[in-house]
Amino acid sequence: MSHEKINPDSVFTLPGLTQVMVASGSRQVYISGQIPTGPDGALQHEGDLQAQIELALSNLVTCLDAAGATIDDVVKLNHYVVGFDENSLGPFIAALGAVFGDSMPEPTSTLVGVSALFMPGQLYEVDAIAVVD
Repeated sequence: MSHEKINPDSVFTLPGLTQVMVASGSRQVYISGQIPTGPDGALQHEGDLQAQIELALSNLVTCLDAAGATIDDVVKLNHYVVGFDENSLGPFIAALGAVFGDSMPEPTSTLVGVSALFMPGQLYEVDAIAVVD
């Protein structure tokens, strides 16, 4: 499996983000939207954006593991945050750090502010694409 990260000089980039990812591998893994619920499907941490992000990302890692993949195999993440504004960025970055620590992934990613998600009280959702051998 090979992932080539490309950040063209003329395109703005941020830490933790790769603008272009060229991936090769024998298996593609698609992870559906992971949400801040426990195994019983009940929403957790209502009103706490950072805790919801941490739980949803942990659920993502569990799904990757079930497919024989790791966060380092992820080539694309889509993040959805209800009512995203400048106050959302701090909890978002803190949650990434809490879940991934120094091994912060750098896939291509998109962060979208939305008006609502699947469950009432849900503030965050993440889906992913990984490429593995």
